[in-house]
Amino acid sequence: MTASPRIGSPRIRRREVDAAGSWPETLSPLLRRIYAARGAANLGQAQPRLAQLLPPDDLGSLPQATALLADALAHDRHIVVVGDFDCDGATACAVGVRGLRMLGARRVTPAVPNRMVHGYGLSPALVEELAALQPDLLVTVDHGIACHAGIAAAKARGWQVLVTDHHLPGERLPTADAIVNPNLRGDAFPSKALAGVGVMFYVLLALRKTLRDEGKLEDKGPD
Repeated sequence: MTASPRIGSPRIRRREVDAAGSWPETLSPLLRRIYAARGAANLGQAQPRLAQLLPPDDLGSLPQATALLADALAHDRHIVVVGDFDCDGATACAVGVRGLRMLGARRVTPAVPNRMVHGYGLSPALVEELAALQPDLLVTVDHGIACHAGIAAAKARGWQVLVTDHHLPGERLPTADAIVNPNLRGDAFPSKALAGVGVMFYVLLALRKTLRDEGKLEDKGPD
């Protein structure tokens, strides 16, 4: 019998970080190291402003997505935002619901699947349950790119489906009315690490611009 090799005790290996940069003297060395470990060399990079966000223009299918949402708002359609149970899915659902309400949607309902009951994401089982809400438009956040059966079931009921997701797509795409995902093949959006909540945020940015351009929204927020 040969003895199995011993596994040594885990060791903490400190990553070498150049924390020099250009920082205020009042900033603690610990914060300098944390910021530097994340690639920031000055306070401007560590505390970005809205003006520094990547513009949404290169995020594919935004025109189709905003057209769906603007039409739903104009005709007072019932929008159901389908989230997920994890941090990204929960925050994306909250941003979607609150953002749509701020932009004038009067009938917006959040829905979060129970993985033990419905399975992952927009499944046929969840669609069956959502039928009681009588939705007109489903908006998936942080999932949807792999929910072929669920989206097909929703479409069979006559519902529109907008997928907002960031996960890698498979060989074929679901039959949604529009799909916004920076990781779609050929999508020109520079950041492929955008979280699901970020994708929904960019959809709302684009929708707000569409509504303002059409004279349907007056606000004093940042451009």
